[in-house]
Order: sequence, then structure tokens, then C-alpha cells
Amino acid sequence: MVGRWAGLDTRVASRDMESCAQYVVSNIAFDPDAIYLHFTGRWAPGGYGWIFPKSVGVANVGLGMVALKGDGRNARQYLDEYVARYFPQGTVVGLTVGGVIVATTVKRTTTDGVMLAGDAAHMINPLSGGGIVNAMKAGRLAGRHAAASLAEGDTSARRLQRYHDDWMALLGDDHLKYYRLKEALTRLDDAFFNKLARTVNAIPLEKRTLGRIFAHALVNHPQLIPVAARFFV
Repeated sequence: MVGRWAGLDTRVASRDMESCAQYVVSNIAFDPDAIYLHFTGRWAPGGYGWIFPKSVGVANVGLGMVALKGDGRNARQYLDEYVARYFPQGTVVGLTVGGVIVATTVKRTTTDGVMLAGDAAHMINPLSGGGIVNAMKAGRLAGRHAAASLAEGDTSARRLQRYHDDWMALLGDDHLKYYRLKEALTRLDDAFFNKLARTVNAIPLEKRTLGRIFAHALVNHPQLIPVAARFFV
């Protein structure tokens, strides 16, 4: 809202807004040294489900989904089915719901006397939905520019544009690539992701580097080449 009050366009397209729901679930069994991510249209259309261990027998279990890709149910209704499938014996002891923007940085993050940072400027990784570290980095960057602009006696939009340019060089330009990759991946179905997972699992764990995974994926699944091209072009 602050951005809009300042005259900056921070609107979000419906396709770029994830509806998220997360339970804290206790009395469940899982590997506490692992995290679990599920990419499936069944429980998280347009997004993914997650299981993040918190302590012995307790985990954050949640999902993010794009309403436009769903069947009319909301995120919590999808989550209820997800939890019932994997942890029918679990006890829900907490709930968090909200929205996550999976777009790219707004075109203008500054105006006279104003700088936007974090979620307010859509500085979220559009592929993963992660934004905490990004917000911290943007906040530190904004603080430095705020101090410098005050010392210079110039808080104009033109001066603060340097903050925007520095952010784009730091992470914003990468987010443009991640967004193109996200858009391409959303066109792939569950069957394809299962085949891709089997390809990755065939690589010995000690040799499972990101580069090797990428190479094996392209060789065994050439239909990924256009997807990869969206990241590098």
C-alpha cells in the first residue's frame, strides 16, 4: 500500500500471486535432516508443497498454489487433503495463511523521498517464492542509499534511482530469468516431473552436482531445452 500511496504501480497479475497455507503438525514421522518438496498439480497447482522439520515429530507442512490453475478450492482445502494423505495421524497445532507474489521487481521502486524494499517491491524469487533473504539484502541496500542521499541533501527520485539500479544488478536481473523459467516449468505436467526425478535419482549421490543433474536432464529429456533457453536468453 505504501508504494501505491506514493504513486508507484505495485499491482500484481492474478497468475503471479500464490495463495499459501501452512500447518504446524506434530506427532508425525519424517527424516529430520531432510526437507520435502512436492511439485504436483494434485495438491499445489502452479506451485509446490513442502515439509520443513522444526523438531522431533514436528514440522511445517504447507503449500502454495495459483488459484487460476486450481479447481475452485482454496489453499487450505488443498492443504487439508495433502496432510490427510501424508500425515493422517498428525495433530495440527498451528496455521498460517497468506499470499506470495511470484512476479518480478516492480519497474519503479523509488520516487521522491521513497524507496520500496522486499515484498512491497515484489523482490521475491519468482521460482521458489522465497523472499526473506532478498528483503534483508534490499533493506540493507536501501539503508545505505538513504544515508548517502541524506548526507548529500538530495532525496529526489533521480538520486534514489541508484538504489533501484543497484538492486537490479544484485538480484533483480536474476529474478527476470527465474520468472521466465517459472513460466516455462508451469507448462510441464506431473508425469514429466516424475520422469525427471527418476533421471536425477539414477545419478549416484556422490556425483549428483547441479551441473551433472542439468546435463543429464537435457540429454534424457530434450523437451527441456526450450525451458533452459528461457533462463539463459
